[in-house]
Amino acid sequence: MSIERKTHEFGNPRDLNFVRVETVEDPRAKEFGARTWVAAKILASHLHRHWHARYRRGDPTDETRVLELGAGTSLPGLVLAELGACVVLTDTIEEGCVLGNVHAIVKAYDENKSARDEREWRRDERFRAKPPSLTHRHLHWGRLDAEAVALAKTGFDVVVGADVLYGKSRDFDALFATARLLLENAPRENAPGVFVTAYQHRASHRSIESSLATYGLVVRRAFRYPAEGGVTVDVVEITLAKS
Repeated sequence: MSIERKTHEFGNPRDLNFVRVETVEDPRAKEFGARTWVAAKILASHLHRHWHARYRRGDPTDETRVLELGAGTSLPGLVLAELGACVVLTDTIEEGCVLGNVHAIVKAYDENKSARDEREWRRDERFRAKPPSLTHRHLHWGRLDAEAVALAKTGFDVVVGADVLYGKSRDFDALFATARLLLENAPRENAPGVFVTAYQHRASHRSIESSLATYGLVVRRAFRYPAEGGVTVDVVEITLAKS
């Protein structure tokens, strides 16, 4: 195992919302989730830029709960925790290396938390009801068992996932079945839940749209970003069709 720690920064260091986070990665691992891919960087940047205007709950003092699907190195989740969200990172238990990496990320976050708390908090206390948190759970897409239902019923305002749209259509079906379960149980006081995902623009878009329709989901808005290596990354906001 070749563990590396990488630092990622978002925003201007002089701004209140500047974020610096550290990921734990294994570049030699076979599992894709042990490395940070371009879609994760784009999604983290998008969420950082639009968090307060588009995704955080309307009342600044309300807690915003976030679940990250296929967290891997957890870059988007780490950024949102730094912005004040209560984040649950999830990945499948069938890839022990990846889930172990998520556990290491949460452990490192907790170890650094006391040091962060000792510093003067850079954001006004009015912007969150209670301190942010970062925890992890295992979650296998498409298995709508009692454990998955119980997790969904805790209620998440925002679901995020980077590069979780790949493989075959049946993989999309499993992902969107889980996304629908989470969105159905999202808190409703202010706004319906939203699933924000980023993926490299590929010819598989048609099959994605087909799966969305099957599970009663729709794209609320799409963004397109140029990325490193000459690729294009799409960020889409997905909601229940009735929303």
